[in-house]
Amino acid sequence: MGTGRDKRKKAKERKDGPVVGTGAIKTEKKAAKNEAKKERRAEKRLEGDEDDIDALLQRIALEERQRKGAVAVADCDPPGPRVSASFVPYITPRGSFVFLFGGEYADVATDKVHVYKDLFRFDVDKRRWARIDSPNGPPPRSAHQAVVVKNTMLVFGGEFTSPNQERFHHYKDLWRLDLTTWEWDCLPSKGGPSARSGHRMVLQPLKNRLLLFGGFYDTGRDVKYYNDLWELNLETMKWTSLGVGPAGNAGAGAPWPSPRSGCGLAVVGDTLWVFGGYSKAKDEEDEELEHGKTMDDVWACNLTTYTWERVKKVGMAPGARASFSIAVHSHPKAGPRAFLFGGVSDNEAKGGEDLSSEFHNDLYTFNFERRRWFAAELRPPADKKGAAEKKGSAAAADVSSNPAAGEAGSSSAVSSAAPVISPGMAERLAAATDKNSALYRAAVKIQASYRGYVVRKAYQLYRIGGVVSEILYSPATYGLDLSVLNMPKPKARIGALVTVVGSTLWMLGGTVEVGSKEVTLDDMWALDVGKLDGWQLVRENTVGEELLKKAGAGGDDSDSEWTEASDGDLDDDDS
Repeated sequence: MGTGRDKRKKAKERKDGPVVGTGAIKTEKKAAKNEAKKERRAEKRLEGDEDDIDALLQRIALEERQRKGAVAVADCDPPGPRVSASFVPYITPRGSFVFLFGGEYADVATDKVHVYKDLFRFDVDKRRWARIDSPNGPPPRSAHQAVVVKNTMLVFGGEFTSPNQERFHHYKDLWRLDLTTWEWDCLPSKGGPSARSGHRMVLQPLKNRLLLFGGFYDTGRDVKYYNDLWELNLETMKWTSLGVGPAGNAGAGAPWPSPRSGCGLAVVGDTLWVFGGYSKAKDEEDEELEHGKTMDDVWACNLTTYTWERVKKVGMAPGARASFSIAVHSHPKAGPRAFLFGGVSDNEAKGGEDLSSEFHNDLYTFNFERRRWFAAELRPPADKKGAAEKKGSAAAADVSSNPAAGEAGSSSAVSSAAPVISPGMAERLAAATDKNSALYRAAVKIQASYRGYVVRKAYQLYRIGGVVSEILYSPATYGLDLSVLNMPKPKARIGALVTVVGSTLWMLGGTVEVGSKEVTLDDMWALDVGKLDGWQLVRENTVGEELLKKAGAGGDDSDSEWTEASDGDLDDDDS
């Protein structure tokens, strides 16, 4: 009977074609049914709320797989407000470019955070932007690091933040972008650094390798900060650990910088430099409590012996800060030097119950050969100096004749003048530490005569050698050039994107906090680091201006803070 039925079935197939639900068609139907089940399960997984990190990343991955078509490179508008993206130069015979990848933006209106995976190219010579549409690239991220090596860009780590900043996902993947074909590929990262963000990564051309230091990892319940040092061999693309220091403060055993994120990292020859940063540590009295610490230390690592030394703070050094921007430029006379801009100083009470943040927009240079800090001395262009000097002289007269005039006027005039202290003035300021000097006696007399808010404010911002100097009341006496009073300068901020191409420092975006709001900026600035003839505004900020002005943080005349160097750090300056 069964045989007869089989024969009848086969005869019917010869006459009418295959019977639906049998043979190969049955197998295909079953496979399609299973695939439909998988899609329904996937859809359910994708229905998570906006803080469901897994669902968010799965939706993004699905969208990425559905993208098709050729890579497109086209002129476009500048990128929107951005912070904690990568911003790296690419120099070719055809021209000089800067690549921007990823980053994030805090929407002022909704308080939602948006994390990006887009890629832009800035043509330095033409000052034009292009957006590069390259499928199958890294998922969205910020606080990652990128380095250009020959015709490729390498991206490591970073984090993805849910819109309400309730959950975080840290990456430990390594991606490579071919800058000639725009094709991405994800490289094996087994045996490399753990997942993290806020780390720093630099190229050491002499050894054909990348060096990575620090960073942090946030589980939502606990935050861990790192101080490990890693090497990525660019020939084998293999990671190697170069050591890790003590978990707590450096000092136990061989010197080593303490764990931190948001620091500065630079390599010059066979020396790796680490500047500042931020970390959290257990309270010494109550281990259940943690407190944040913003650092002002500088460390140098010998990349031959891998030994660290803490570098003495010498010169006009910046105060403790993190999330500042740093870029290295080699001057034909001064040699290699780092430019440090902005950052934030967090002042946190025990247990983290009270946190106040101070944002900076000052600019410093660090001379690697002399191991010395300098305040960047900006000078107006020759053709604008005459007109500016008249305004500067008037401002100087106001400050000198009426030191207790309006709080805003005195503070604004002095803070704007601060970045132009002449090199020879450092010697006179150093004399302020000598109680027998005329300057010291004059400062004491001024303090006795003019007490109140202005002097207290001045004492906080302009302590040099431990006393308030006469700069506040007779700036002309000490050679201050007030002609730069009305020159534009960037707002105070953190996380600004900075790089040096040729002799020009480019800066884009960043973030400033106004109360509980985060305002992500989109302005762009340029500074000739050879001439130091003032900041040039390339594009105005378009985000949160009303909020910034209402909070007193808006405008280009926001205060520049001068922080004192430690006693004894103001050595004779023979520059």
